[in-house]
Amino acid sequence: MRSSVKTALCVLLITGFAFTAKASVPRQVTLNAGEKLQTSILTLNDNVVGCYLSNPKGDEIEFKPQNHSNDKYQLLDDTDFVKCQVTVRNLDSNDNGLWVLRSVSDAGTTRTESYQVINLNLNQGTTATASDNITTTEESSKEILTTLTPGELLEETTIAQATEVILDTTTGKDDVTAVDIEHVYIRTKLGETHTLTIPEYDFMNNEKCYLVKPDGEQYDFEDMHISDVEIINDYTVACGIRIFVSREEMLGRWTLISRGTRFSTEVVERRLPFTIFLEAETTSETPIIDTTKSVEVTSKDSTTQKENFDTTIVELPKETTEKSYTTENYIIETTTKKIEDVSIINIDPGYFVTKIGETHKVKIPEYDFLNSNECYIITPGGERHDIEHLQLYGIEAINDYNVACGVKIHIVSEDMVGDWMLVSRATRFSTEIVERRLPFTIVIEEIVNALPSEITIMEGRDIYIRLEDATSFHTTCKLLVGRDEKRVNVERDPRYVDKCGFIVRNATTNDTGFWKISYGIKTIYFAWARVTVYGRSDPSFQTHFTWTLDRPVTQLIGPESTVYCKLVDASHNTVFDGFGRCNVMLSRVSNEHAGTWKMYVGLQGRVLTDEYDVHVSIRKADPKPAVSTSVVTNKPTVTLTCSVASSETLRSCKFRDPAGRILLATPGVGEGRYTFHGNSASSVFGDYRLECGIQITDPVISDLGLWRCAMETDSDNYYGFLAALCPWAMRDPEVAASVRSVLPSSRDVFRAHNGTTFSISPGESTGAAEYAGAGFDAGECSIRFSNLLPTDSGRWSCHVGILDHQEPEQTAQFSLTVRDTLVAEQRMEKGAVIVTGRVYDDRALDYCRFVRIDGLGFTTDNLPTGYRSDSQLSVGRCEIRIPNPSVLERHPWTVAMRVQGMSFEFSKQTNHSLQMPEDGGDDDTIVIYRFPFSWIFIIVIGLSLIIVGILVGPKKNRKWTYTKASTFRERKVASEQTVPEKNTAMSA
Repeated sequence: MRSSVKTALCVLLITGFAFTAKASVPRQVTLNAGEKLQTSILTLNDNVVGCYLSNPKGDEIEFKPQNHSNDKYQLLDDTDFVKCQVTVRNLDSNDNGLWVLRSVSDAGTTRTESYQVINLNLNQGTTATASDNITTTEESSKEILTTLTPGELLEETTIAQATEVILDTTTGKDDVTAVDIEHVYIRTKLGETHTLTIPEYDFMNNEKCYLVKPDGEQYDFEDMHISDVEIINDYTVACGIRIFVSREEMLGRWTLISRGTRFSTEVVERRLPFTIFLEAETTSETPIIDTTKSVEVTSKDSTTQKENFDTTIVELPKETTEKSYTTENYIIETTTKKIEDVSIINIDPGYFVTKIGETHKVKIPEYDFLNSNECYIITPGGERHDIEHLQLYGIEAINDYNVACGVKIHIVSEDMVGDWMLVSRATRFSTEIVERRLPFTIVIEEIVNALPSEITIMEGRDIYIRLEDATSFHTTCKLLVGRDEKRVNVERDPRYVDKCGFIVRNATTNDTGFWKISYGIKTIYFAWARVTVYGRSDPSFQTHFTWTLDRPVTQLIGPESTVYCKLVDASHNTVFDGFGRCNVMLSRVSNEHAGTWKMYVGLQGRVLTDEYDVHVSIRKADPKPAVSTSVVTNKPTVTLTCSVASSETLRSCKFRDPAGRILLATPGVGEGRYTFHGNSASSVFGDYRLECGIQITDPVISDLGLWRCAMETDSDNYYGFLAALCPWAMRDPEVAASVRSVLPSSRDVFRAHNGTTFSISPGESTGAAEYAGAGFDAGECSIRFSNLLPTDSGRWSCHVGILDHQEPEQTAQFSLTVRDTLVAEQRMEKGAVIVTGRVYDDRALDYCRFVRIDGLGFTTDNLPTGYRSDSQLSVGRCEIRIPNPSVLERHPWTVAMRVQGMSFEFSKQTNHSLQMPEDGGDDDTIVIYRFPFSWIFIIVIGLSLIIVGILVGPKKNRKWTYTKASTFRERKVASEQTVPEKNTAMSA
């Protein structure tokens, strides 16, 4: 027996269950205009940082990290294993085509799900349902569970019943499994009544009912009072209403919602959307609830009619009720016509993207109106296996009271890749055979690393990309871009054939995006890379700079995206050479900095550097305003005040007394004999002045003399000089006569002990010396020397000229002592050689090292035989003792040491002549052997006699002469040889 309700039962609902499908096989989805498409990706434990949806027009909408949701596109909340799910609302005919959802994790893993949407037309039938939450039943497994609701429920004038598909998942806390029942379209007239119901479900504990009106307002059944809407109370109905269409305001889309719990833990929300519209707005092709007929129309093979019902469901058009599931070995029709007297119900297919070692569950649940009697599975090879007698490696039957047919699949090898089908056969009402079929696909994917994984390149350059590791499947390598399209204008890199190396010539900005290297036969491997191509236009940045003479400069130069930079000034000195933008740091600008500088810039996506000219101009600083000073004496106090014309903010103020001690003038603070005095800022007739002062109570002799004040603002420092004189405190007239207020001129000279002079001004540097003071206006003459030697020790003098040329030159003398960092010496003591090295100021050492003249080196930790160490590293002393030294060991030694905390070592050679002790003496007498000139005379006479004998003597005598001469030479050599044969030279 077939009824129109059974026909509707066999119309499969398209669920939004987020299995990750093969990218090359989009899921076919048939939807009505005005409905929604729900997309999602099973992201497992990935930390998703990017979520993007591409529509058929090629537009990409970003939902993560920036959420661009709107009325049409909405990002749904994350669940434990789904962190990229998007709903597309109010679909129309322009939305036909391919939709691609893509997620990107922080580890670079990218997953995609594609949907082919068709038949978006209000005049065509079946709609898609969706599940809002997908989770797994256990950490290492994924599960599909499909449940069908009772097939018949007829009420008064309207029957609103469709197949209900529930994805059975274990949801997290506060998660809701949403189930959309097939959308119902009601063609009506004003004054008619219609009934909408959601039936009870045995495994559901109903708790709440809600109704959503066309204006979007939601009402709870417990306190709902809507005109012309009546609540149905029946034990077979979970939620139901009768709606009387009394006015046009009731037209539009409504939603009836039943919310309950399943298995005491999972919250399930079943939603029945229905649209009410006037009869004139539809055509005969629209699937509607017809309120004018009293005969139920069933499927093609059924002739059964039911009378005494006011409303029936018209048969859906053939193209919307038929769908085929195809594999290499079989084709299954999904309509409800008789095939060997079996009603076929195809459940939405599942897709598992998995790995070797993972486990998945596939289940078809029990159903109250079905008596299950057979369960079998069909393998990718077309083989059929009875679950009751299953002997497939890796496949395990699930025995559970609420599961009609289920298996647990352990992914043990690549042989499990392919299209499977789980089938449950049962009888309904003892006569009808129902076969529920659940197809699912297993795909093994592995993510590997691409090299590089991030590429930033300038347009027109060549892109080189490959795998990090070699593979034996390199013949299957493909370079994919966009929507998994194979790249055509690509070359194989001959250097990396086994690593799937590719070369893309002349990159353009259109190449920006995610690229993917794919390879493999059964297990598909993916390697992802992000490619960014920017335009050829030269980066804009500043190349002309004007700096102020005698002022410091800190400035970054070059493009923002600079990777490497080198800067050479006008004098061909390298100012900066390093990564990032060029950083100019000058303590004081001089005229030598003016001119054309050269900058060499390395940008992202480039191999070669670009050269740029940087023009530097120097200008003189604006004259500083003069500092006004005043000294007011009013026994027992002396008040010192400094002020300067400036509109800037006074940051700090300080005074220096005649002895050089610094005192801070802090508003409201006093300490001892010194108290702050004055205002930090004042204005007189629009003239802004900064002021600070200090008051001295009962001044002493040390307070009398020349004081200096210094005022600091955001842009400059200002200095003034004050003569603190008070009659009652000055007992000695010579003290008052010695106090003068003077300023230096532009000439200051330092004179070394040997008469060498160094003349320097602020901002100048001679290489050996540079000006180091606060400036002439601060009354400071100071020079910094970078490399003084011990020979520079002695008496030095400083000479300062005065602005008032009538004043004599100021002179100061001081004594300078420069000590060697390391002192090395060598001496004889009781026949032993002692080599010593000492570091200045007795700093602790990490080690001591000694090097002999022949290159033999050692530390105090690995002394040669016969050597003794008397070193004391904690006080900076290195020393070795050689009791019986050879001539080689009496030559100069090199002593090296490293001070603790330093990364380099100091070394020095001893200055010592070759010394030998007298024969037969044990005393400390040292004899310095010099070349024996008397031997020269003896050798000359002997050689002359030998030559004469050779020339005039007989042969016998000549032989005798040769023998004697040879004997003489051997004795001479033996007498001079005092050292054994040397070892091969070594170094420490």
